[in-house]
Amino acid sequence: METTRPRQYWDDYASRFKNRSLAETYQLRPPYPDETYRILLNLLGESRGSVLDVGCGPGKIARRLVDHVDGVDAVDFSQEMIRIGKSLANGDHPNLRWINGPVETVQLYPPYDMVTAGASIHWMAWEVVFPRFKEVLTTDGDLVIIDGDRPIGAPWHDAELSLIRKYSTSRHYEQIDLIQELVDRGHLYLIGDKRTTLVSFSQSLRDYVQSFHSRQSMSKEHMGSENVGAFDTELSHILSDFADDKGFLTFQLEARVTWGRPLT
Repeated sequence: METTRPRQYWDDYASRFKNRSLAETYQLRPPYPDETYRILLNLLGESRGSVLDVGCGPGKIARRLVDHVDGVDAVDFSQEMIRIGKSLANGDHPNLRWINGPVETVQLYPPYDMVTAGASIHWMAWEVVFPRFKEVLTTDGDLVIIDGDRPIGAPWHDAELSLIRKYSTSRHYEQIDLIQELVDRGHLYLIGDKRTTLVSFSQSLRDYVQSFHSRQSMSKEHMGSENVGAFDTELSHILSDFADDKGFLTFQLEARVTWGRPLT
């Protein structure tokens, strides 16, 4: 089995998620559509059981699920992410246990009926975490990977992408199909792959621009104040033609929900 991750994940970019400014802007990312959580609950079935949410950030998935399951363990190696998550809705839910540490080595409390991962699994040591997921899951438990907190088909996409490439601090990025990579490298046995129905979402132009600084490639600490200011100004100018008279952008969202069994 090939274990080496794609080159863009070799460098220690993941450590940037420990930065306070990145954690504080993370909640400005667009949400996953509500249908995402209906899919998760359908996969769990009537028992609902316990969920392990890995690379949870401020609990985007965990805080939405905790009202509907027996319990959620939310793991992240960033203390700042967990600090923010505890301050948000359901962050202090009695059935939500925050665990600070890398999922590769942190103490877990199995069995789990589901493991969920959002925009985080590509940073993990695949050859370590997938065998661990298999170990802590129940016999028929699923690993579910969720992706999709960016606009779909936005008319400003091309101009925005050019600006990101201009200011990005990640120099090895290439667009890949993460799920296909995991299947091809022998880490995941794929069972289901579904995209949610497109939904409209509105967000202030200011918050939309700031949300980019929750991504490791646009971390304020690594861009530097001069580049942060220039990026924000240039992106705001691009988006101003698409904002309404109250300064809000409206765009389409969808999530890709993929599930299967982790392999050793």
